[in-house]
Amino acid sequence: MHLGLTIGTLIITVYFIKKQFEFEKVSKVRYYMIPAFGAFQFVTNVSIKNAFDATLLVIVFVMSCLIGWYQTRDFAIKVHDEPTKYIVKENHQESPIYERALYSRGGRSYIVGWIAIFILQIVIGLVTHTVSLDEVSHEWTAEILKDLLIFFRFNHDEYWWIWEIFAVSNLSYYLILKNTNNQMRDAFKSEPKAS
Repeated sequence: MHLGLTIGTLIITVYFIKKQFEFEKVSKVRYYMIPAFGAFQFVTNVSIKNAFDATLLVIVFVMSCLIGWYQTRDFAIKVHDEPTKYIVKENHQESPIYERALYSRGGRSYIVGWIAIFILQIVIGLVTHTVSLDEVSHEWTAEILKDLLIFFRFNHDEYWWIWEIFAVSNLSYYLILKNTNNQMRDAFKSEPKAS
């Protein structure tokens, strides 16, 4: 059973890494809803009971911002004109109407940032005694699944600092992309238009 779990974890890890080097269609839902959901979960779950919690809050905020910034370094974007189901008739000929779509790829820095997020979560979990060393491989697989299949994160109880890492790193990643990449900024302003 242990070998099967190890092989399963390895397969999921390879798939996750491979996905970061493939272009995926840019989705406003992904870029708006995921950070908003994380921020909501953080705000509703945060509980500052002592100076340690307050210090942890600040450290996690700064580290998450830096990780989100770093993850944008290898970000790449492509524009595709995709045919829609609509056509236009000109001079007795049918021509498809195209819709401009953006495709993005996270790349190496996204993976490195993701690993940094995982390490940060494990270190904080060890310091706060909410994770043991025996659980690290399970946490690795769970985090990959939560990143690949977002509904896993929706159904999972987390500590407030995990929600802070998730929310702040995602928000900083998306805000930096929106402010430094003209195509992303334009995509967030309005719906893609047919050309």
